[in-house]
Amino acid sequence: MTVIKLVIAGIFFIGGFVLFAVAPELPSWQAPVFFAGIVCIALSFGLPMTTATARR
Repeated sequence: MTVIKLVIAGIFFIGGFVLFAVAPELPSWQAPVFFAGIVCIALSFGLPMTTATARR
């Protein structure tokens, strides 16, 4: 189960960088897409932290 959470966190991490890269290309959705990238990066760090401490 831990490996699955790590893979999901990695997908969020890479997806956040993809959203950062795509944001300048979208003139009308630039800010929401960039903010979504920030949220994805935060989730990629928060998901393993909260699930690791919840087991103890």
